[in-house]
Amino acid sequence: MSSVALSLRPMSESDYEDWLAICIPEYAAEKVAAGAWLEAEALQRAHDSLVSLLPQGLATPNHWLFTLRGAPDDGRIGFLWFGRFEHSAYLYDIYIAPAHRRRGYGSKAMELLETAAAVRGFTSIALHVFGFNTGARDLYLKQGYTITDLTMRKELPPAAEHDRGRNW
Repeated sequence: MSSVALSLRPMSESDYEDWLAICIPEYAAEKVAAGAWLEAEALQRAHDSLVSLLPQGLATPNHWLFTLRGAPDDGRIGFLWFGRFEHSAYLYDIYIAPAHRRRGYGSKAMELLETAAAVRGFTSIALHVFGFNTGARDLYLKQGYTITDLTMRKELPPAAEHDRGRNW
């Protein structure tokens, strides 16, 4: 168990707006880095994805959005969003502000997520992590998560570098 002081507080409208301003560009950048989206379309696609998942914002049924609060002098540490996905709780987003990273807040937030999910009747938590995000992967593995699916990809050189003399 992590020894840092942290609590989950229901997200306020102003925190929701702050979170959106962080979440949308970060998600867009991650999708671009993963090679899934083109940079020119990424912000719009990230926005559209979020709107489709949270059509009623904070009031969207079966979604729980929290502000992570530290001890009184630490204030707002970050945000956490989970929802119902099939029979599991699904961690859609966890964000720890850069100034608070590598201090145990991520681990504590994951512990708080387990409690919040359990009191809502969930018996498991699922999540997705981008392959390049080794810090997050390490955190989840330390928390007891197991890899349930693995998608791989290989970038190919331009067609001019391949043997064009073949008849396919």
